[in-house]
Amino acid sequence: MEAKNQRFELRGHIQHRFLRFAAILLLGLSVASAADTMPVSEFTTTSIKKAKVLEDSSREKNPEIDHFKYLCPGLGGYEVLFEGADLRTWINLMINGRTIDLQSATQASCPGTFPAKANDAIEWRGVRKGDAFVPYAIIYRMESSANDDKQTRIETFVIIKLDGKNSKVVASIPAKEGEKKAEAVADKLRDQ
Repeated sequence: MEAKNQRFELRGHIQHRFLRFAAILLLGLSVASAADTMPVSEFTTTSIKKAKVLEDSSREKNPEIDHFKYLCPGLGGYEVLFEGADLRTWINLMINGRTIDLQSATQASCPGTFPAKANDAIEWRGVRKGDAFVPYAIIYRMESSANDDKQTRIETFVIIKLDGKNSKVVASIPAKEGEKKAEAVADKLRDQ
């Protein structure tokens, strides 16, 4: 009888350890899964040093107007076309060899005149799925001049929802409201 009780206690002890191990394993897996869905940022650049020059009026003999088009690195299957003409610059996207024209929407989202990309950085918002980064939005900074005597500089974050060939500019945030606000707006696009 005593041997039977010892086996019963041993079995109960093993079951308890197994259940504790299973609970810890499930907790670890859920934490890892949650980490995979946390929004993160990756960055690319429009620097000419990292770009392929497709067009550049500075390389033409008698250009009619200043213009350029650079192919820049992207993420998630997208490539970035950094373009400019007539003192304005913007980005377009390429996916699967198809260009997504964002010029008009970008310029319309920037107050003032002569909107231009303010720096070389492009922030990609996305999630990690295993080793892969899956972007759902882009944030980049534009600058323009106010229609006042001082031509006051205005900076704006432009937010692009990534949706393959249907990618589009969906919002703009005054830069003075902060990058965190722009990221919060972009992160709302994740589940749309």
